[in-house]
Amino acid sequence: MGLTKKDLTVDDEGIIIDHSLVSLTLPYSEIEDAVLVDEESFKLGHVVSGEKTDRRYIGKYVNSAFGIYTMYAYADVPKFIVVTYGGGKTLVFNLPTVSATEKTAEKMGAVSE
Repeated sequence: MGLTKKDLTVDDEGIIIDHSLVSLTLPYSEIEDAVLVDEESFKLGHVVSGEKTDRRYIGKYVNSAFGIYTMYAYADVPKFIVVTYGGGKTLVFNLPTVSATEKTAEKMGAVSE
């Protein structure tokens, strides 16, 4: 796969987020489920720690669907990959474009919602 955008790397091994607000290394072998969702069906919720700007959402968030979850997303991209791992933990992320997000979701075997 080999997609890298500064703090986010998606490669053949897994997903790596290396940012001051979120640090996560998630091998594909630890992923329990992956779903591609659009912004109409996704409820962002509130920031617990991190930031929400007109450019990106990053940090720990909380919503009614996942409870507290990890978020790393570009605000202007209306698609998200929702990953469940580690016995109920959730990561929500996207890439800089819809096309890159959809291609990554497909390579991960994510189901579209």
